Amino acid sequence: MAQHPGVGIAIRAAVVLLAIITAYYVLSFLIPLVYPFLIGWVIALLIQPPVQFLERRLRLPRWLGVFLILFLFVGSIITGLLILIAQMVLELTHLAQRLPVYLQYFNQYIVDILTKDTQLSRTIDNVQKYLQRNPEHKAKIISSIQKNLDVLANKGTEMITDFISGVGSFLSDLPYIATVVVFIVLAAFFIGIDWPQLRKRMLGIIPNHARKTGGIIMRDLRHALFGFVRAQFTLITITATIVLIGLLILGVNYALTMALIALLLDLLPYIGVGSILVPWSIYLLLTGDYHLGLGIAILYGVIVIVRQLLEPKLVASNVGLDPLPTLIALFAGLKLLGFIGVIIGPVTVVILMALYRAGVLGDIWRFILQGFKVET
Repeated sequence: MAQHPGVGIAIRAAVVLLAIITAYYVLSFLIPLVYPFLIGWVIALLIQPPVQFLERRLRLPRWLGVFLILFLFVGSIITGLLILIAQMVLELTHLAQRLPVYLQYFNQYIVDILTKDTQLSRTIDNVQKYLQRNPEHKAKIISSIQKNLDVLANKGTEMITDFISGVGSFLSDLPYIATVVVFIVLAAFFIGIDWPQLRKRMLGIIPNHARKTGGIIMRDLRHALFGFVRAQFTLITITATIVLIGLLILGVNYALTMALIALLLDLLPYIGVGSILVPWSIYLLLTGDYHLGLGIAILYGVIVIVRQLLEPKLVASNVGLDPLPTLIALFAGLKLLGFIGVIIGPVTVVILMALYRAGVLGDIWRFILQGFKVET
């Protein structure tokens, strides 16, 4: 009895699906074990052009070229972080010295609002008179206010507790982080030294018919990696520049320092420049500095609009995707995986496009429909 063609298609589709699920779980198990070496491999890939320049043009030994480029790469990152941290400590120290004056001014401002003949004080008086005339509503209103205050207090306590816990966890993880960084640098160094030999070995292992496919995928991924880093660096630079120009226009002291802090915060997941501009604007508005408070709020709005407009276009042009798929990938990645999804989303699309251009997706589809065809 002949087998229905649909049964074979269903079986082969199930085999492909099972292979994808198996690969997912295998990678989920392996990546936490080898991610320092994967990051080291990426760094070694990134530094190959300058290393080859030093090796060919300046006749430096390969190990020395790798060492010099890695030293400059790691040293520039550490130096930049130290400068930003030192500047932030300096500014926070200055703020701590001025904080009692700011708090005293803020308290006096609140007292003036409540005691002087202002619209707010008149409103408070009217509310008090209403409650005196309607005592039956007083208990309900006080109970509602108490509940809301309890919720705010609990949320505030929870936020402070989470922040302190996060700081404690970060400090306790510092030795582990330092160890991982050492492994990453060492992996990048040794992979960078042995890059030509490793490349030859990989080409020797990969079958001839798969080399073209692998070459297309690797070329697309390399282009996407460089492009994504370039796009993010451009966005962060634009953000810092907007902050600097905006603060200079508003006449804020330490505008350059604030722009550098904004640049650093823009590098951090879930934080961004809004974590400093939004509270700053609220404080200024509450203390009566409406001109500067509104200026900071408008500045933040400009930054948000510019980033929303430029990010899909920059990522698309640098990574090699059309703006619409890039926008969809950014949004889907953000919704599914959070901040890391902003990176994984476009990378996934790049991988799928590379597999499509290399003919892998077509081969999989033909396998599902027709199975393997043995040539005779």
